[in-house]
Amino acid sequence: MIILKAVIFNGALANKNQQMTFQKIIEEELTNIGIDTESLIMNQIEIKTCIGCFKCWDTTPGICSGVKGDSGEEIKKKVINCDLLVFLTPLTFGGYSSELKKIIERLLGTLQPGVFRKNGESHHLKRYEKYPSILAIATTEKRDEKEAKLFKNLIKRHSLNFHPPKHEAEVFLVNEEENQFRSNIKQILAKMEMSS
Repeated sequence: MIILKAVIFNGALANKNQQMTFQKIIEEELTNIGIDTESLIMNQIEIKTCIGCFKCWDTTPGICSGVKGDSGEEIKKKVINCDLLVFLTPLTFGGYSSELKKIIERLLGTLQPGVFRKNGESHHLKRYEKYPSILAIATTEKRDEKEAKLFKNLIKRHSLNFHPPKHEAEVFLVNEEENQFRSNIKQILAKMEMSS
């Protein structure tokens, strides 16, 4: 039997643990369907900000050499070797938290510098044969349909460049009832056909 792997990026801001309940439920549901899961709480890991030098494209292909002394390269390996990448983030102006955004930007080296055209748009070329599916979960204190739509569109656009086999995005209230959240996660994972 093939064991699938998932990596959860918990983008909670420092000194705020509102994502932990959601993280634990996602971990449990992934384990229940036979997926080996590793969670990374981004505010507890040193990830330096991308400096935009593009050395990971043209100088040291696939490897960040512009930023040194953090966990970026180790985490990038985990991403490329997993089957499901989960973004768990407080909803921030329709996007990711600053903690999550730092690592997402550092994943640029997983793509080639060239582009291809699809449906009249330019997109990055693959560097690797296989990329993980993406599940993005945002939490918010007050539901705003425009902001939720913006987040889902961000994930859709991001996925056009990151080449996941499947992607899903959803926004939940911070005080979402745990059983309801669990039920929703089960449905999303089933829709994504995620099981080992």
